[in-house]
Amino acid sequence: MSASRVLALLCLLLAAPALAETGPVRRLALLVGVNDGGPGRVRLRYAVSDARSFDKVLGELGGVAAADRRVLVDVGRAGLLEALGELRARTEAARGSGASRVEVLVYYSGHSDEEGLLLKGERLGYGELRRALNALPADVRIAVLDSCASGAFARAKGGTRRPAFLVDSGNKVKGHAILTSSSEDEVSQESDRLGASYFTHHLISGLRGAADATRDGRVTLNEAYQFAFHETLARTEKTRGGAQHPAYDIELAGSGDLVMTDLRATSAGLYLTEALEGRLFVRDEAGTLVVEVQKLAAPRSWDWRPGATR
Repeated sequence: MSASRVLALLCLLLAAPALAETGPVRRLALLVGVNDGGPGRVRLRYAVSDARSFDKVLGELGGVAAADRRVLVDVGRAGLLEALGELRARTEAARGSGASRVEVLVYYSGHSDEEGLLLKGERLGYGELRRALNALPADVRIAVLDSCASGAFARAKGGTRRPAFLVDSGNKVKGHAILTSSSEDEVSQESDRLGASYFTHHLISGLRGAADATRDGRVTLNEAYQFAFHETLARTEKTRGGAQHPAYDIELAGSGDLVMTDLRATSAGLYLTEALEGRLFVRDEAGTLVVEVQKLAAPRSWDWRPGATR
């Protein structure tokens, strides 16, 4: 099929996790979803399913082996602290197993406020969470918080809300990256139509290929954040909760790109002809929304490569 006939390739299935086979890099992940924020907090509908969706994309496209992923649902303060302690032990073990590089990702979806995470009526302060993350002996530590006022965590060291830009980081980079779904004074919203939170839904859509702006078959941290920022803001501008601005705190040193997902080993894809336009929603056999993307009728001029989405 020629480039003129093809506008997008959205990754849906994977034969094998590509990143796991590309080098001595070990990736570990802790995915946490807590629907219950405690008395006085409306019970969330999609925090748990969002955590499981994030786990799925990391397994399919993010190079994180099943043994290196843990999903924790509806847990309290003690349970999360215990899991973070176990993650530290697993990170130390990974470093001692011969891996030349260890990367860790912690994802949380649930309730929070300006002071910390709210877990079934218990609070885990941002200071405690940051200390636990800093204690992980990994080359790169990535934290993703999808919760109200989570931007306060990104500001814990005095930063300010910044626009949708993230410095490129390299495969030899060291440090941390914190992505939050909202600023320090905003709510993070769910959508019944999406069956997910706005931020996590668009972040996962980006990781599945919609954020691949360079069309090289890989989605970097920079691309994923920018896509999630713009889509979340655009989709929440007219909601009752108001516009939602994702935020970040980055302290990384290196060169090149920190790749989050690799789309090039997919065993199936979806090709969209140039005449098709509008916002497109792709669902799996169970009717679950997998990815959405905005497509223009007139294609850009570019050479098609696997993983391209625009």
